[in-house]
Amino acid sequence: MARISRVVMEARVRELLDSLRNDLEEGRLRPGGYLPSEVELGAAFRLSKESVRKALDELVAEGRIEKIRRVGNKVTERGGETPLQGKKGEPAPAEKFAPRGGGAAAAGGKHTWTTDDEAKDREASRAVPEAVASGRAATVGAETRTRLRLAYHPLLEKEAALPELAARFEARHPGCTVELLPTPFPHAYAEHGLADVFTLSAWDALKLRDRDPALSLLGEVPETNAAHPKLLSPFRDSGGRVAAAPLIYSPVVLCYNRDHFREAGVEEPEADWTWYSLLRAARHLSRTLDVWGFAVHIQSVNRWPVFLLQNGFRFRQEEGKRASDDPALWESLRLPRDLLHQQRRPQPLLTENDSDVERWFREGKASMIMTTYFGLNGLLSSNLRYGIAPLPRLRTADTLLLVTGLAIRRGTEAAEEAAELVRFLCGEEAQTGIRRETLSPPAHPAAQRLAEGLRGNRPEAAPVLDKLWPDCREYGDLRLGAAVLEAVREELKAYWSRLEDEGEASERLEHLGL
Repeated sequence: MARISRVVMEARVRELLDSLRNDLEEGRLRPGGYLPSEVELGAAFRLSKESVRKALDELVAEGRIEKIRRVGNKVTERGGETPLQGKKGEPAPAEKFAPRGGGAAAAGGKHTWTTDDEAKDREASRAVPEAVASGRAATVGAETRTRLRLAYHPLLEKEAALPELAARFEARHPGCTVELLPTPFPHAYAEHGLADVFTLSAWDALKLRDRDPALSLLGEVPETNAAHPKLLSPFRDSGGRVAAAPLIYSPVVLCYNRDHFREAGVEEPEADWTWYSLLRAARHLSRTLDVWGFAVHIQSVNRWPVFLLQNGFRFRQEEGKRASDDPALWESLRLPRDLLHQQRRPQPLLTENDSDVERWFREGKASMIMTTYFGLNGLLSSNLRYGIAPLPRLRTADTLLLVTGLAIRRGTEAAEEAAELVRFLCGEEAQTGIRRETLSPPAHPAAQRLAEGLRGNRPEAAPVLDKLWPDCREYGDLRLGAAVLEAVREELKAYWSRLEDEGEASERLEHLGL
């Protein structure tokens, strides 16, 4: 492929800047709003992410936009202060990037950008009062609608059918419009005042509580029906207040390919399985079928802590004793390393995230994986015959409980409507929709018990979730904050890769004060 010349690249950068300046000056990108993502801009103008960033730096220098970490590029009050009138009827070069004015229903359940044939929608949005920019209300004709900004992790489109549920809420509440804001950092949107309602994982709640035990970012949420009190625990602040309403949850479980077990003549996982039982089965599956008998993204904060929990290990123990000197710690950490390296596979298992492992399982390249119900939603459209079992045990059968909840930003002007949205999404109707359309267990007990009309390819064998509650644990049970857990994980990567022994890894943990 011929290399693109510097002249061509500079022309594309100029085109990008001219388009954005036009949108800013003609009001299509308004103060307080956000530019399309750097990835979208790069794809549209055939530029690398680095080139896009350099171009945007010019707009920052001009005072037109400001960069907000983990959120995006925000238009400043000076963004369009030089008005330029475009030709009547002629679309500006970057019209396709103007944000859609409608809510969840208008977006078809997804956050999208307009095209040229939606000029009328754009003109209507220009007539909306300035309150729209703050997310409070929009008036079109005689109708006043409250705009609710819902920030959520993009995976929840698959794991909780969230856009469809938001559209259903709009249909039942014609006075409200739900603006969908998919982002990897929903709580960051709330911190910057860009979301009224936002999703919060148990891990994110732990990180927020590390910084602010009172969880002051989170306002009051309505009381909702939860299948078990443990679903509320991750969202309690230092005073015991429940600051988020549970939406979906999942224990970490074992998933296995039933055809692989049948072909290899291996008995399917039993309740009395230990991790050493799993290792024996994994070796046989690997040798017989030339697959990974067992796969896990061990660096995930949703995976390796399970082995500590099952071994009864806790970081903060007796005064004067270091955790890195505790044999129970190394017994816990040695096990997952052995599971990966003692399957006698000729190649190493290289994973970037949990999704890699789930994809390989779906493709038949792994017989067993350590996963969650969330991650198995990709199997709904497959023909794979699979089963789910509780995790094998070490000293105990403990597992890690993952919960995703809904929180309301403290100080939102739409607090009443936000509470109504949370009440709806956590109510029996919406939760039943989650149960029917996804594999994610809904937090509502009645919805979880639903057994009829379930869509897609479901597991042929699965544990009764209500029987797993006694074994469910949370991150906080390890008695360590999120930042330190992440630091521990970083220091253990060389150990799990067998590049360091326990003595060397212990020295690394000493530097963390453990």
